[in-house]
Amino acid sequence: MSLFKLSTELLLLILDELDPVSLFQFCRASRIILSLVDGTTSLRYRYELALCGLREGPHNQCSSNDRLDALLSYKRGWSTLTWSAEDRLTFAPPTIMGVSGNYLYQVAQAPLPNEFLWCLRIYELRCFRRTPQRGLQFHRYFISFEIRKVVIDSSQNLMVWAQIHFPPQHNSPVLGVLHLRDLRGDHEHREAAQPRLQYRTEWWGITPPGERVSIQQVQVCGSLVALSIRLELEDGEGVTELALFNWRTGSALRTFTGDTLTFDLMSHTRVVVVCQPDDDEERSSGSSNSSYEQHPDGLYTYDKGKRSPQIGVYEICHELNRGPILPRARSYAFPESWNVVSFVQQCPNSSAKMITSPAPGTLFDNDPHLRLLAVTLEFPHDAKPRGISRKVVVVIDESKLAPANDGEEVVRWADWQEHCMIFNLPDQADGVQLCGRRLVFFENVQKAAGPLQDLSSRVHSLDLNPYTAPYLVSLARQSPPWRWQASISTVFDHLGSKYVRTSTSNTHNLTWMDVTEDSLVLYHEREGQTGVRILTFGQEIRTPP
Repeated sequence: MSLFKLSTELLLLILDELDPVSLFQFCRASRIILSLVDGTTSLRYRYELALCGLREGPHNQCSSNDRLDALLSYKRGWSTLTWSAEDRLTFAPPTIMGVSGNYLYQVAQAPLPNEFLWCLRIYELRCFRRTPQRGLQFHRYFISFEIRKVVIDSSQNLMVWAQIHFPPQHNSPVLGVLHLRDLRGDHEHREAAQPRLQYRTEWWGITPPGERVSIQQVQVCGSLVALSIRLELEDGEGVTELALFNWRTGSALRTFTGDTLTFDLMSHTRVVVVCQPDDDEERSSGSSNSSYEQHPDGLYTYDKGKRSPQIGVYEICHELNRGPILPRARSYAFPESWNVVSFVQQCPNSSAKMITSPAPGTLFDNDPHLRLLAVTLEFPHDAKPRGISRKVVVVIDESKLAPANDGEEVVRWADWQEHCMIFNLPDQADGVQLCGRRLVFFENVQKAAGPLQDLSSRVHSLDLNPYTAPYLVSLARQSPPWRWQASISTVFDHLGSKYVRTSTSNTHNLTWMDVTEDSLVLYHEREGQTGVRILTFGQEIRTPP
């Protein structure tokens, strides 16, 4: 008996039992099923979830109509860069700020009458995917040491404050310190074996003039916490150290060292490290030898040949008492002609990771199974490889990257390039960010008439979900929102990637940008002030009192 000979009521009962991905695949195979789903609100909602690469959140009291309206508003808002709410903040420099999870943090000196403290402000950003709705929430803490980075994991009630401790004398090492607090900030985290984790760097004593020590990245995923610290000279040369800990047990798990090194935690047992190894480095070492020598009066660099950059995927073992364990690692090498690269950096994906469940009250979020990994590369003007621009972004599905089954191995570019997308960026492109399958960046362009310092900022968004390509094509026929930038192209064709939404910001000359699942956070400095614009996408759900 044909399935389509069943009554409409029975078909709807069958479809109601399917998960969003199965329902979506069924709709792609049959126009009859698609028509049924399109006319049923609850089924249409689940179809749109799979279409947009989203997963459903925990059970909530919102009606099917409210959930569908929220999802469609979220989808169109991001696709057209049309935000529903805007918040503005202004701070006096100097200040340290950034975004972690759905929080904005800002750190500044706070001189008090009888003591000198640091003031940490935490802003919980708007989220129209969550009920009940809340505005911009604000918390403030006074701390006795300077915080360089803040990481917040609300699913574990965890907040990490990162500090660099400089010794008062030359006979002690520079320390990277992670303070493990709960979300209130005034208590140590009860699941942490130690209130603080310390990493002893290879650098000792007071930093000489011309050298700078900075915290590059801090990330948390489950029980794994990672900290990278960089020592840099005036000419930009230096070395980066990466340390991984189990914050629940206090155990130091593994370290990496490289001249150029960035990372992203894929899970609580897997880390991706992007670096550019030296010619004389052993390919199976798992870390790169640094092109520097430490002398009593400072850091001195010396020339080394470079190989092409590579993506290393490493399995992290948390069981330290099991005896010797062969490292499991696989390196994905870029083309050999790319060894002339002048800049390489991984763009961490800010969407939820595989082990993170949606927060209570969340309607939907990005499906962790569909996360992308992106690497930004920049080449010298006189040494650009043929067929690509000076700035490119290489994008690949995280699911295509895995550590070796046993030991270590290197995968040549010819064996994995077919899984990649390569995007040529404008020379002025900056602030490349990744969230789920959405790639965003900005460029500052001088206005046709005006002084050199009068720059306008364009924010670009690329939706790299191939299933949304027909929707993007339909939007491209409207006037506005889409604008095709000829300077952006793909070496490997990808549906939908050519539709680049261009938004001219009202601020002058953006200095940086962050992206979350709900917001774009734009930073600009002008006339002695640091301004922040928080643009939130989606539609607020009105819940009954």
